[in-house]
Amino acid sequence: MAKANRNKEEIRNIFESACAKRAMLIFVTPYLRFESHFVHLEGNAVHVSVSRGGGDAIYSLRGGDMKLRFPHGYSFFEAPVKITGFGTHEGKRTMMVELPKELYENDDRKTFRVERIGNIVATISTPKNEIVSASLLDVSTTGAKLSGRVLQMDKAMKVGEKIMLTIPIPKVATINCGAIVRHADGSTFGVEYVPKLDAYILDPLSSWVFRKQEEERGRRLSLLDDKSNKIIIGPEMNKSSSESDECRVLLVTSDYKIEGTFRKLISDEYLFLHSEPAVAALKLMLAKMPHLVILHLSANNMEKRRLMKSLAAMVPSNVPILLLGTKVDSGALFELGREWKAASSIAYVKERGMFLQKLIMGMVRRHLGKDEGQIVSMESIDSIDSIDAEA
Repeated sequence: MAKANRNKEEIRNIFESACAKRAMLIFVTPYLRFESHFVHLEGNAVHVSVSRGGGDAIYSLRGGDMKLRFPHGYSFFEAPVKITGFGTHEGKRTMMVELPKELYENDDRKTFRVERIGNIVATISTPKNEIVSASLLDVSTTGAKLSGRVLQMDKAMKVGEKIMLTIPIPKVATINCGAIVRHADGSTFGVEYVPKLDAYILDPLSSWVFRKQEEERGRRLSLLDDKSNKIIIGPEMNKSSSESDECRVLLVTSDYKIEGTFRKLISDEYLFLHSEPAVAALKLMLAKMPHLVILHLSANNMEKRRLMKSLAAMVPSNVPILLLGTKVDSGALFELGREWKAASSIAYVKERGMFLQKLIMGMVRRHLGKDEGQIVSMESIDSIDSIDAEA
């Protein structure tokens, strides 16, 4: 269970340290997660790095349940945050979040262990100055699990003995420290680093372990996604399996180019539905019970706004709405989305095909009761997607 810290001075010190180290962090929005890093603490404003389009994407998803997660020494922290706008530091654009008033620290008895590590061989110096090798099975910020030849290990070490240990983790750090054998079972044994790792090793190792932990979280979510198309909820229980066991996404637009783009983005994952922006047409498509409705606002004029407002009111309250805007200022789009009770509002940019695809998947996942969305790299937000290029 996470421990809450509401000590203002301690929280500020932790964020000052994270900024000084340019530590990595994960933005957790309602539908997606974004990797970034700390930049600067200015008063009560925490500056974090963003790419050209990445900041706008995160800003469009801001809400009351946005969080930050980041590593700090042996701990992983999580805090609710509020985005206050954009800024600059050392000539580079940043996003500013308000320094949180509370911080939650993981309270697990065991630190997260990275098991997907590839072929890494550790070197061990025994109390008798014998040099032996062992394969790394898992590793954390406090210890490791290794495996060696049975006879070699039985003769070389005993539980409680002190050893010297070298574990080279490519592109991360080389752990070179003392350790104590805490348990042994045949050729497998576990060690604890004693004394604790120095900061120059701990900091990169902690960031790497944190990233691996987030990746593992994503893999678990992906396994749930494999089953999500078979989930039947609410009124759909009365439908036949052929009508209810596939997730459906409805796009409301009269723009054939956007329709073609989204059809390619969505069709591989979900059943794509399309409706013209008209009351009668939308009524027919809503009868198919979509899990997400995308409303396209093509211009910010009175006629378009009135029509879209009436269409938004037709969508059942338990179905999320993604308001997609073209030729609409992002600030105005956000306010309209809030007025029409859209779950999210975002300006359409052709180059963000991959981002939009993941956002849609995240919104459907949330609607089906899943926890969090996948991690989206900042580079993928700005890159031109091949699907868009064909549209």
